[in-house]
Amino acid sequence: MMKEFFDRCFVSLLLSTMKKIIYILPLLSVISSCLPIQTPITPGANNTIKIGNRTYALQWQDEFNYTGLPDPSKWKFETGFVRNQEVQYYTDKRLENCKVENGKLLITALNDSFGDHPVTSASIETKGLQTFKYGYIEVRAKMPHLGTGTWPAIWTLGANHDAVGWPRSGEIDIVEWTGKAPTVVLGSTFLPDASGNTVFRSFPYVVSSPSVVTDAFHNYAIEWDSLQVKYYFDNINYVTYNHGDLGVVSWAPLMLEHYLKLNLAMGGTIPPIGGGGPIDYTQFPYTFEIEYARYYKRVL
Repeated sequence: MMKEFFDRCFVSLLLSTMKKIIYILPLLSVISSCLPIQTPITPGANNTIKIGNRTYALQWQDEFNYTGLPDPSKWKFETGFVRNQEVQYYTDKRLENCKVENGKLLITALNDSFGDHPVTSASIETKGLQTFKYGYIEVRAKMPHLGTGTWPAIWTLGANHDAVGWPRSGEIDIVEWTGKAPTVVLGSTFLPDASGNTVFRSFPYVVSSPSVVTDAFHNYAIEWDSLQVKYYFDNINYVTYNHGDLGVVSWAPLMLEHYLKLNLAMGGTIPPIGGGGPIDYTQFPYTFEIEYARYYKRVL
């Protein structure tokens, strides 16, 4: 266990050297927050779950138990070339890139030259339809098969994003994963400092082999309140970011409503993981699979 702990801390510090924006991560904070904790998450009565002595009630969900496009009462599509110098063009309501079938949401990146765009994919979000503030957000997903360039993510942005921009809106990356670092499950928080510069925390949970996440579904989740964000891989709380790590000014965006995003990017560049990186075009298509997305609010 201690070897795994120091291995993960080393990877975290190594990743931090890839920064291209302000990254403040005191060593003591790393050591105190990256000890993995096995935390029982158990179902209760009436659509509740218990995490330790805390009880959460289900407030919103998509079980993807239908066929066709994602439920328009729950999801909207992002379209175009959106961010991070990514290669893919996000299409709008195109079944080839995003559909629900056999109880799963399938987000597929294609090298198909649709609409004169060589690479297409999809990004969906609850923006304008559903927001979340505190509680437990859980998405059960399976990563695409191996191939460099893939960059699936499950994340949130502040609902005021259009008004204040990034990073003032805040961002919680429930999970990012890349085909170029296929044993690393990364949880991150992005916030502004008092001057509006970006401050972030990123920490990896390292699995034993790529097949752990590419061949099986796992629960990627956060437990979030006014003082901290806990990141989970299944029942393992592998890192916690605390209010005190950043200060009141920086933490403020995490005390507001956020909306949820699911996407499969290709290529692109951004710290701390460098984005998806060079794409292996021989391995298309790539598919990011999601079994459900759920939001629970704390009741006890």
